[in-house]
Amino acid sequence: MQGNRQDICSKLQETIEEQLAPLVNSDYIYLDLPYHSNIGDTLIWLGTTHFLRSIQHQCLGQHSIDTFDFRPLPPNTIILLHGGGNFGDVWRQHQEFRLKVIQTYPDNPIIILPQTVYYESDDIFDRDVRKMNKHRKLTICARDNYSAELLNRHGYNGQLLTLPDMAFCIDRDLLCAEKSNITKEALLLLRIDKEAPKGRMNRQITPPRMDIEDWPNLMTTRREARRYIRRHTAQQTDTFFRTTFLPQRIREGVKFVSEYKMVYSTRLHVAILRLLLGLPVRMMDNSYGKNLNFYNTWLKDSELVSTPDENEQRSLDTAICLHHNNWCHALGRAVIHRLFPLIK
Repeated sequence: MQGNRQDICSKLQETIEEQLAPLVNSDYIYLDLPYHSNIGDTLIWLGTTHFLRSIQHQCLGQHSIDTFDFRPLPPNTIILLHGGGNFGDVWRQHQEFRLKVIQTYPDNPIIILPQTVYYESDDIFDRDVRKMNKHRKLTICARDNYSAELLNRHGYNGQLLTLPDMAFCIDRDLLCAEKSNITKEALLLLRIDKEAPKGRMNRQITPPRMDIEDWPNLMTTRREARRYIRRHTAQQTDTFFRTTFLPQRIREGVKFVSEYKMVYSTRLHVAILRLLLGLPVRMMDNSYGKNLNFYNTWLKDSELVSTPDENEQRSLDTAICLHHNNWCHALGRAVIHRLFPLIK
């Protein structure tokens, strides 16, 4: 198991380094850093930081969409845009930021680090591609084969690479040093945001007995992050999130996913983190195919990563549906009590 884990993780890291490193051939700036609560994005951030250690050129700045001021840049400065799963119209704020960078810096080489591509609207997709095609030095890194196919199908004509997630560049010894002892049996890591799968109720199937959670401290961390950004200067914010927030969220994530003997995950980076730690994981899809497209492109030969079999999936679907209904009911009750505090 250990050998397989090392082989596939090392292979994916080498794929990134061989294809991406030659493109970062001058000083650069790294933008759209994830100053929010999703631990998956902090894993991408950490992996990108570790990748950039091997680059011989200087980093001229690292900023989020809240702290970058769109100042003039020398034309040979490379702009690196954070990877992830927000290329499209679901998480529109980040795509709008990318488009603004592309339009503001027509003479700078721009590299969009590995991203999953997903649009609900073909019209918006086509409009975005027309804007991106105007830039003469844009490279898009698709995070899976299907994302690359979509970009080609909608007429993107710039440089296009297909690369794994940047989290595979993380120093695995650093992660393993934070591992917890296994004290719990099973976890269904169920995302609760726009990409949450709905599941299907099957009353003849008993849902599995397991913990059902999303990333730890998701809502609390989101509120704290927003509060910090509002109250501090851009420079203070960049320093805090790089030196304090990032390592804290990484520690929380590693501790959380390593406590379980088995994890069934609807989040891509829970599966990636379990693989990096040398722990087994059953990989489930999000709402639109992102996870399984990545699995089929890069992970289907791994001994540690697999998908649930048909019986497991039906049982998990029932658990997801029940949990979703219970969560919506609890949320509704909370809203009612906030609006009408006298109701018992």
